[in-house]
Order: sequence, then C-alpha cells, then structure tokens
Amino acid sequence: MRAFGVGGFRLWGSGSRGVKSSTKGGAAASWLSVAEAYAERASAAGFVLSMLFLAATAVYAINVSGAAKPYIAEFLALADQAGYDAGFKFDDLGVAGVKNTPQPVLFEALKLPYRGSSLFYDTSEARGRLLKVGWIETAEVRRVLPARLEVIVTERIPFARWEDGARKIQVISRDGRVLGPDEDGQFALLSLFAGEGAAAEAQNFGDAFKGREALQRRIARAELVAGHFWSVKLESGLTVKLPRKVTPLALTRLDSILANPKVVSVGVGTVDLRLPNRTILQLTEATVANRDKAAAVLTSVPPPRKGKNL
Repeated sequence: MRAFGVGGFRLWGSGSRGVKSSTKGGAAASWLSVAEAYAERASAAGFVLSMLFLAATAVYAINVSGAAKPYIAEFLALADQAGYDAGFKFDDLGVAGVKNTPQPVLFEALKLPYRGSSLFYDTSEARGRLLKVGWIETAEVRRVLPARLEVIVTERIPFARWEDGARKIQVISRDGRVLGPDEDGQFALLSLFAGEGAAAEAQNFGDAFKGREALQRRIARAELVAGHFWSVKLESGLTVKLPRKVTPLALTRLDSILANPKVVSVGVGTVDLRLPNRTILQLTEATVANRDKAAAVLTSVPPPRKGKNL
C-alpha cells in the first residue's frame, strides 16, 4: 500500500508495514560499513537504556522531594529533545478500523504531528483522547520504536441524523450518542430527527415502525416538540402529530387516513393523532367555505350500487 504524507507522516493502511527496497549488483558492503551499521544500532540501544535509567531516576527524585520538580521537568524536556534529535520521532502511522472518523479529528486526538520524542509519548493518554471522540467505541494505541505509531479502533454504527439547536445535522448512534456532523451529506438516507431530547428518543420512535417500513420511508423529518409529542413531516408535505410514545393504534389510523383519497382532495395539511379516540384534521386553507366543503366530502356516504333485487 502506498504511503502518503500528512503533516510530515507516512500514513499506512491497516496492516501495512511499508515497502522494503533492495538493490541488485554493485560492490559488496565493506567490513567497515557493516561495523558502522552495528555501531549505530548499539549506540541507539545504549541511548534508550540511558534515557530509561535517567527517567526512572527522575521519577524517584520527584517522589522524594517536591522541590526537585522544576529541575526534573527541565531535565525531561532536554531528554525528550535529545531523543527526538537521535531519531526517536514518529514519521510512520498505521491505522485500522477507521471508516467514518474524520482524519483531522483522529490526528488531533493523537496529538499528531507529535513534536516530541517517541520515547516519551503517552499511549494511555492518547487512548483516552480517542475514546472521547463520538465515533470511536474502543481504541488501542501502541508504539513500535523508534518511529512507528499503531492505532486500532472500533467505530460506533450510525443509526440516524439529528438536527441540533444550531440547526447543524449530526449523526447519532442507536443509543442517541452524537457521533459527529454529517458534513457532506453522506448519511442522507438515514432518518432525520429534530428537537431537544429527540436524539435519545429516536430509537423508540424507529422501533414503533417495525413492520411498517413503507410508512416510515415516507417520513422526511420527525421533530419532538417540547418533549411532549412528535410533529412528523411526510414527503408529500402532510404534517402528522403523534404522541411521544407512538402506539400501533395511532399508526393504524394514520395508514387508514393516508389510504383515503378524500383527505388529499379536500386539502388537509395536518393530521392530529395525539388523542387515542379522536382524529383532528386541519386544512391547509382553513376558510369557512373550505371547512364546509371538507365536512361534506368526508362525511358523505357513497350511493348504493345498483343491482337486481334479491
């Protein structure tokens, strides 16, 4: 997999370790070059051991005397810079499990580009920051010294969309957790909710439509009003008011109303089904003439079919 640079990093996909290159032909490496290579490795190993020893000494000194903290902090800063200059710095990132988490959000949680030494990078704190990202449910962060950082995450599953108080569309999980904004509309096929408390109630609302998926697909937007009832906008433009706890009886009545061609012909704009034993119809243009016409159409009884007397 080809790497691409992001803020000075080589970012690889899941499981990629980079590309090894080799050259054929040419003169064999001299004993001097081999010795130099081993010397560099030994030097790096010695540096790591020295830093670990000095870091342990610093921690002990901090526990013994609080007055030493400023000096220890200065020493650790110097050691961090020395490690960075010696080549212990992240320039290779491996990520697995990321599908919907935006890359800038991921990098911010990991504090990348990281300007310090990889020796002093706190993977535990990085994991804690990742778990604060809405999309991420589980996370694992580990270092592969001297220069590689590996991240494995599990993301939450998007369930619906929710329009927050700032009228920004957010993606939410089934339990109502805000995962992140729907920046480019890639989740436009998910149900859209609005209103305070609607994100937490979205699961119950959706469960009420089990077995009535065709009816649910006709819903363009469902808004929880004052925490008391749902104002549902259908794709046809009709508004339906439903109780907060949507009942099978209310949906049965709604199916019946939508199947009645008379409702469309008289210009009904709102159907109120909040009361269990009453259906209230509100006309788009509620003039006296329109009300009389609607009442006549909706209450008219079709004439009997002509046929032979039995």
